[in-house]
Amino acid sequence: MGGGHAHVEVLRQAAMKRPAHVRLTVIARDLETPYSGMLPGLLAGHYTPEDAHIDLRPLCQAAGARLYHAEAVGLDLTGQRVLCDRRPPVAFERLSLDIGSRPEMADVPGAAQHALPVKPVDGFRHGWADIEARLHAATGRLQILMVGGGAGGVELCLALQHRLTTAGLGDRASFALVTKGATVLPTHPPAVRRIFARVLAERGVSVTTGRGVTAVHADGVMLDDGTHVASDATLWVVDAGAPAWLRDTGLALDARGFIKVNQYLQSTSHADVFGAGDVIAFGPRPLAKSGVFAVREGPVLAHNLLGSPERTLQAYVPQRRFLTLVSTGNQHAVGARGALWVRGDWVWRWKDRIDRRWMRMYQALRPGAMAMGGPSPMAPAANAPMEAMRCAGCGAKIDGDILRRALHDVAIPSREGVLLGVSDAEDASAIVVPTGQALVQSVDFFRALIDDPWLFGRIVALHCLSDLFATGAAAHSALMTAVLPHAPPRLQENDLRALLQGVIEELKRAGATLIGGHTGEGMELSLGLTVNGTAPAERLLRKGALKAGDALILTKALGTGALFAADMRGEARAAWISAAIDSMLRSNGPPAEIARAAGVAACTDITGFGLAGHLLEMLRASTLDAELSLRALPALPGAAGLVSRGIESTMAPANRTAGTRFVASGDAGLLYDPQTSGGLLIGIAADKADALLAALRADAPDAAIIGRALPRTGTTPRIALVD
Repeated sequence: MGGGHAHVEVLRQAAMKRPAHVRLTVIARDLETPYSGMLPGLLAGHYTPEDAHIDLRPLCQAAGARLYHAEAVGLDLTGQRVLCDRRPPVAFERLSLDIGSRPEMADVPGAAQHALPVKPVDGFRHGWADIEARLHAATGRLQILMVGGGAGGVELCLALQHRLTTAGLGDRASFALVTKGATVLPTHPPAVRRIFARVLAERGVSVTTGRGVTAVHADGVMLDDGTHVASDATLWVVDAGAPAWLRDTGLALDARGFIKVNQYLQSTSHADVFGAGDVIAFGPRPLAKSGVFAVREGPVLAHNLLGSPERTLQAYVPQRRFLTLVSTGNQHAVGARGALWVRGDWVWRWKDRIDRRWMRMYQALRPGAMAMGGPSPMAPAANAPMEAMRCAGCGAKIDGDILRRALHDVAIPSREGVLLGVSDAEDASAIVVPTGQALVQSVDFFRALIDDPWLFGRIVALHCLSDLFATGAAAHSALMTAVLPHAPPRLQENDLRALLQGVIEELKRAGATLIGGHTGEGMELSLGLTVNGTAPAERLLRKGALKAGDALILTKALGTGALFAADMRGEARAAWISAAIDSMLRSNGPPAEIARAAGVAACTDITGFGLAGHLLEMLRASTLDAELSLRALPALPGAAGLVSRGIESTMAPANRTAGTRFVASGDAGLLYDPQTSGGLLIGIAADKADALLAALRADAPDAAIIGRALPRTGTTPRIALVD
């Protein structure tokens, strides 16, 4: 759980050699984890976000690890499950927590409402952007108050002051710092404390020591001696606190709520739980909440987590003395080890080299970079020992007990009109088709493109249901075909349960139910659905109903093919893939209903043949040409840049070959990019297009008018590109 400094080292070592018996899963709230040593430089403007963050997605791919984008909110230690906020529970046999800490705010009235905590870092950066906007609009000086006088508070104060100065806003802000300690940097040598006291004074920062904050208001803070300190923006960098939900887990915790661990970084109450970083209370001796310790804990944690069940645990021995490097906002720093200290611009450059060298170990890893060859986390480990020969044919079915247990653990909704379904255990399913209704069916099947079986199940369900929605049909039921990787029964059961949960979640949301299916074994996870729907025959939406002059509306942004091609190479940023997944998880059901209510007759969905291929199908069926505005085509973040670099899906060249003789010359961009769970392409009378677009926006925020249908001018359809 978490992508902290120790866990990225576990992933790096797994990338070098992942033991065959280990399936590694990372649950992370943030897909890009910040490096604490570079945070002041990032906020000062010396680093870009890419410099100072480790993208967990390519790192997990290199390690052969699954990455689940979710926030853990609890533990079921008896059932060995992690409870998450946006997904079903995740089973484990060994669990490690490196989820960091956050500044304590709960005990100070008003702090949560009126102060901006430094963690989580993404939240702080957004909050600081709002403060900068206020400074740009301000007519006078704003008072910025830093609460906390440790290294974090002092560095942050000086970094933000430097940032504003270089941005020309230095004369619009005054800085003050309040700390309950007797001095700033209380854990540092006296000489370093004196240096920073002088630096703060020279920079005009007002410092109040020996005073704790007892309340925070919109216009300032109240100190424990009754003094009110005015503030237009209060920043919170005080002692770290543990997540409150840990108190309900049953783990042994110290008085402040941190996980008590022994010398092996192992929970003192649960032998299958480990921890590292700020979230632990190290039993042998107290440790400061510092990235210095978390970095050194990583190799020990990797040994203890990735070793065999009969492993000898390795003890972590924290260093007594270590080098500390504290920056002064500009490219100048002070270094200290014991009583020795140095300072200067060269010290900052030294720190910069150390930080960048550490980051390169984790930023440079890509799939295929490790010794074992880069397997998909959804496939068996490449170095797994040979098992007894696996059968093919019907002998490759999943064990019946596994299937029964997985089905028992998920709630399958009932549906009117199902005569024989999952619960009947018959060899076939049976449904009743209402009188006067057409039975609409479609089927699709593909290998996993993401490493989360629950999320994959949802995406496949939505992708398959989209064919029904594109005809205007209401979803009724589905048959599921799943291929699970060869694995021990307990892991196959976990994967099958997660797949079922994902599929059933989206079927239920669409008003449909699962009525049967088939499961088998294979080399990698694959999934497909045969979906059933009903619609009045005379009201079916068709590709051939497009009319000359109709406006063409696309309901989703393009780019999933290029993005996941880049993802396989480890060249797609986690934020891009997250945006693509969000798009794929938007159902085409509501947009289809809105379109039909608006009188639309022509519709299709954009999938494997890309926008050009599916538009050409409409043009052939309607005997028309079309004009597209390349500038109007919505694109997912990062997709256009990848295509311009020549990174594309394996199907894109075939789509281009099939389509170029019908498309006018020009930079076609994402026109041939195959889409997974892509959007609808809708044709509607031009005078009704704007109203439909406005109605679609709530369910299809990327929807855009991308062109128009034209009268046919030749024997074959043509697509003209403009802009």
